[in-house]
Amino acid sequence: MSAREGPPAVSFRLPLSARLLSLVGTIVIGLSSVLMVGFLVAALMIDQWLVGVAVAICAAIMLILTRYVGRDLQGKWELRVILRAESVELCLPRNRSLIHATPAQHVTVPYAEIAAIETRLEAYPTFGMVNLQQPYVLRRTTGEPLFLFEERAVGTGWQKPYFAGLIGDLAERAKAPIRDLGMSEGKGGVLGVMHTEEADWAAPALPRSRQIQLFQRAATTGALALLLATAAFMVRWAVAVLR
Repeated sequence: MSAREGPPAVSFRLPLSARLLSLVGTIVIGLSSVLMVGFLVAALMIDQWLVGVAVAICAAIMLILTRYVGRDLQGKWELRVILRAESVELCLPRNRSLIHATPAQHVTVPYAEIAAIETRLEAYPTFGMVNLQQPYVLRRTTGEPLFLFEERAVGTGWQKPYFAGLIGDLAERAKAPIRDLGMSEGKGGVLGVMHTEEADWAAPALPRSRQIQLFQRAATTGALALLLATAAFMVRWAVAVLR
């Protein structure tokens, strides 16, 4: 490499395992939604109205979950970042955040136009539980923000730090600081799926006592989810053995 050449280009996508897991989840939940709608139609055709009401509620829940996991699939499958010698190419899909409203963007930003990369923890309480996310925002020299992507399930055993290395590499190439803005709090709505409200990016960081409280609740939420997943697996295994 000559002295005038920059570092080699690096292409980033989320791991194939993460994308395939999201795809399988979307297919399974989507098919379950179709099945529930079929049950609903059958119940109504035989005038089982009480059964139909119960099935309709289940079908509505499954359709909402299908939309949720479908958004997650789009955000994971279409996300691409290419670090070139003098600029970064960003292919940012619409649903790269499950809380923030993020339009699809395909832009190339010269490193010279990057003033900083900002990040923070965002807490979304819901029904006594807390979901912690860590979004990254690229701040240009003009002051214009560009929402990049987010780490999810922060502080739990489910967390996969997909973007930490990429952000470090980008900041190094752009010679820009990574600014930690602390923690903010939004509204988790119904289990983070409906009626959510994103945290204001300009809001000041929460007091440390509140941050510790939310972080502990997020860790408890993650442990509970892991326990339920393990229990479901054990029940399924026991049923298979008893057969």
